[in-house]
Amino acid sequence: MAIATIPGAFVGAYLTTVIESRLLGLIFGFFLVFVALNMTTKFGFCKFGFPRISDSWHRKIVDSDGKIFEYDINIGLGLALSFFGGFSSGLLGIGGGSVMVPIMCLVMNMPMHVAVATSMFIMIFTSISGVATHISFGNVLFEYVVLLSIGVIFGAQLGAYFSKRISAKNLRRIFGVVLLLVSVRMILKYI
Repeated sequence: MAIATIPGAFVGAYLTTVIESRLLGLIFGFFLVFVALNMTTKFGFCKFGFPRISDSWHRKIVDSDGKIFEYDINIGLGLALSFFGGFSSGLLGIGGGSVMVPIMCLVMNMPMHVAVATSMFIMIFTSISGVATHISFGNVLFEYVVLLSIGVIFGAQLGAYFSKRISAKNLRRIFGVVLLLVSVRMILKYI
């Protein structure tokens, strides 16, 4: 999936130099509201299913606690949509996980715990691509990087610790609420 997000991050970062960020921020903010509502309610579009573009991959994962996750991945549509995860990361700097986790849960049929962890790993490569492009355009303020990185590293460790102790249903709801807050903040920022 990183293969699809990396070009998206380059394109998103490049577009910050040529397109008005206000318009794109508003469009993306409203899109995130839609996704957040689908993550938090039982009336989401995921219950209708998505067409299979390619054969599904059957997966079985056993985590370090012995919990078994068994599912089929709708890989074709997920790969096609992964570009937008990278695009949102490069363009808006919000982290492609806000798009990748819903893609993996709602489109690819991944369990929430697996989607969150997989998204974090994918975003390593996506973020490096977006950051490299932003550095080349002079958009990175290095004096803030160190201070913000400390908080992000601590928060990621804390989040990973607690996510294992929360049910998939509640984790999905929490993710949806956080996504809703991010989208509302984005909309208010650009209004």
